[in-house]
Amino acid sequence: MADVELTPDDLRAVAGYALACAEPALVIFAQEHPDDPRPARALVAARAFAEGAPRSNLQRRTATDAHRAGREAATEAAGHAATAAGDAAAAAYLHPLANATQLRHVLGAAAHAARAAELARGDDPVVAEYVVTAAAQRATPAVLDVLARYPRAAQGRTRVAVLMHRLDQLLRDPPPTPRVVDDPGPFFHGTRADVRPGDLLTPGRRSNYGSGRPLKHIYLTASANGAPLAAELARGDGPPRVYRVEPLGPIEDDPNVTDKRFPGNPTRSYRTTEPLRVVEEVLGWEPPDAALVQRIRDSSGELAALGIEAMD
Repeated sequence: MADVELTPDDLRAVAGYALACAEPALVIFAQEHPDDPRPARALVAARAFAEGAPRSNLQRRTATDAHRAGREAATEAAGHAATAAGDAAAAAYLHPLANATQLRHVLGAAAHAARAAELARGDDPVVAEYVVTAAAQRATPAVLDVLARYPRAAQGRTRVAVLMHRLDQLLRDPPPTPRVVDDPGPFFHGTRADVRPGDLLTPGRRSNYGSGRPLKHIYLTASANGAPLAAELARGDGPPRVYRVEPLGPIEDDPNVTDKRFPGNPTRSYRTTEPLRVVEEVLGWEPPDAALVQRIRDSSGELAALGIEAMD
């Protein structure tokens, strides 16, 4: 079997990636076992190596301890969260063998973290898809370069193997060409910004949801109910507002819902990298149910604790 060339920098990149994927799931284990430090210690060991410390028995020992914590965990979700931490520490021991079994050192932490989050949210596969998608976006060029030296992940029969295969696909294969959207509109945008007809709403502003990071896209909908809900959920001090808007460039399906929760985009939710021109403010719209708004806010907070920021 052919050897794979690996440098210390390669191993540190892989360990740092596995650490970033496993860390959000630690909260799932801590909720069940607040006094068990083994998975947290594995993450500390993974970080030490990723940041430049020599590889030592510390990574091997803490990985073994975290995996044992996973087997002893009170719930399956907590078990996978602990295993993800163990896999992060074990990533330092990726072997230079061109064997698909070695991919657990690269992808295992993310797959177990996705399974933990999925189970913690009622065994919801959409949650796992968000975690895996976030893991794919988290990969650096150095990690992708290492991954390309190994065979593809097998499809497998266990749920973790399925998630690992899915992540491998996302990392290796180009994304599908976005569907050409031919929705005639009209289109709406919900926000708390106070703007006037003719003003442009542009990408690059901070998200109203999740991390609040700057966004490459701006979102719009052709659903009469979607914009009022977005307006109510938006951050800001002003009142919620709904505007009828005109996209000045091509629009694409919003991947936060399309092919995850709602295949085919029945919610008529879209995004664009081009500005939206405000046509008019929509008045007299009916506010969404307050209990629904609060339920979404609470759920978003719970998902954010797992490192899931779907609304981004």
